[in-house]
Amino acid sequence: MSRPGPVLFVALLVASVLTTAAVLHARTPDLTLQVTHFTTKISPQGQGPRRVARMRFFVRESDPDATVQIVGPNVKVVRTLYQGPLVADRPVSFAWNGRNAEGALPNPHHRYRLRVILPGQDRDMAYPQRITLAEAARR
Repeated sequence: MSRPGPVLFVALLVASVLTTAAVLHARTPDLTLQVTHFTTKISPQGQGPRRVARMRFFVRESDPDATVQIVGPNVKVVRTLYQGPLVADRPVSFAWNGRNAEGALPNPHHRYRLRVILPGQDRDMAYPQRITLAEAARR
């Protein structure tokens, strides 16, 4: 005669692991933030179109209290580009002139990222590609 206890325990353990994996996968930024254009190198003190970083993206979940930022190392805020509503699947564009909130050039040796916060969705996403400041900005 077999006991259903060990079989049931293993089945519940496998179901728990699969559920955890599905939840973690569903919470990845890739499913919520879709970047369609992103400048990776700028020269804030230079000439021409590469003086600013241009980014275009859309979110898959609407949020009335979204925040769009440029962050440096350790996700430290360098500049807030926007605060307000973001609507799901509606593309938005922003430009960053390579300067911090005070108008000064940030550390040219650091690399910077786009960060989108959707507090109503409990999402905080930092896009993995980074923006570097070109040699002209280091003078």
